[in-house]
Amino acid sequence: MSKPNKTVASSTTTADLKDDRKIKATNNNECENSTSVELTRPGQQIRPAISCEVAVGLVERLYGLKVLSVSELNSYYDHNFLVKIDPQSKGNPFVKDIWPHGYVLKVLNSMDTREDRIDAVHAVQRILGAKGFNCPQPILNIKGQDKSIEDIVYDLPIESDDKKSTAEFQESDAIRQGRHVVRLFIFVPGRLLVEVPYTPQLLLSLGRYICSLQKAIEGFSHPAMEQFQNIWSLDSVPQLLGFTSAIGDHEKRRLIEDIVESYMKEVVPKKNRFQKGVIHGDFNEQNILVRKVSPPEGDDSSSSPQPGVENASSDQNEHEICGILDFAHSSLSFYLYDVAILIMYAMLDSKVVDFLDVGGYVLAGYMSVDDRTLNEAEFEALKVCVASRYAQSLTMGAYTHSLNPTNEYLLMSSKNGWTQLKTFWTTPKDQLYDRWRIIIDANRQ
Repeated sequence: MSKPNKTVASSTTTADLKDDRKIKATNNNECENSTSVELTRPGQQIRPAISCEVAVGLVERLYGLKVLSVSELNSYYDHNFLVKIDPQSKGNPFVKDIWPHGYVLKVLNSMDTREDRIDAVHAVQRILGAKGFNCPQPILNIKGQDKSIEDIVYDLPIESDDKKSTAEFQESDAIRQGRHVVRLFIFVPGRLLVEVPYTPQLLLSLGRYICSLQKAIEGFSHPAMEQFQNIWSLDSVPQLLGFTSAIGDHEKRRLIEDIVESYMKEVVPKKNRFQKGVIHGDFNEQNILVRKVSPPEGDDSSSSPQPGVENASSDQNEHEICGILDFAHSSLSFYLYDVAILIMYAMLDSKVVDFLDVGGYVLAGYMSVDDRTLNEAEFEALKVCVASRYAQSLTMGAYTHSLNPTNEYLLMSSKNGWTQLKTFWTTPKDQLYDRWRIIIDANRQ
């Protein structure tokens, strides 16, 4: 572990800055160099309280780059900033040319200070970059390092509320100083997936992309990938029961409990039959970048009838995937989990395709790459895994929002999520899978 530096931050200064694209970042939840797994605990506040002013200071001090502008980006547990750099900056010998699109300063939560874990994530990103995948690449600081550990002291007021419990005082004291990993990445340009219509062709390409990415890092091994687990890992679904108190509606809590129970009965016993490898772990609509493309002249495939298409558009422009963000949840796990996570988030914002048919298109694309397929155990567990990701997103969104009530980003999944989950969960599995098989068969090459 490298020796941390100290930075004084003021958490009482908030800049109301906006950016045309918001990046979702999530929490790794591992501490120091321990090999044990530590999950977020109810009531625990781990997000760094960093102002835009402090972000500028970190970039200029650690990276020797002159900041022209800074804006805060969306995040769950980390703190991310988009920074634009003066093209004439010459203070970093490892940065020859200033990237015109800007950089992302990433200040990790106080639990994520494990250097070997970060090294493993960076290795995955470099492998993918070398194989043509457009993903964030770390920038070296003025010391030639791709990360630094900073002790950041917050200027937090001490409350004198007599009703405040001892535990709350201890938590307040604990976050007055946090040890955070600070990194700078190239900003990857592109539109977020959530901003464009999810056409059948785009859903098919999402399935192909996730399979191609898994194959590109097939065989990669690192001890930190094997040890990693956090509350967002699908393996951690049973831990959700410790956070359901943040859900005010009894019927919704019971739905989550039912899904957790089904996970224990229908997924856990089958795990020894699941295919395994390094996965991304968070294929969601905020982590996938797309760009508009026009079909070749005379190509009318986008207008061909497809099952489950409700709102066909006369706009023949399609979108293609041009980048992938946020590898904070990558780990050695089950390929099935990546598929289930992608299906859930694609369902959440599907307006062109009936959301119950989204899984069919994703699977059709996934299974078209070198005859990749799900085995019988994986296919049987898929519905519960998709529902489990809904449960994680809705439960942890409600819980984290209870800690950060001004961050409305945390409730994005809840807008459609609860209604969709109820419909999805009550749809008989045989009926759902029959719909998916029709779509898979219709798109066989």
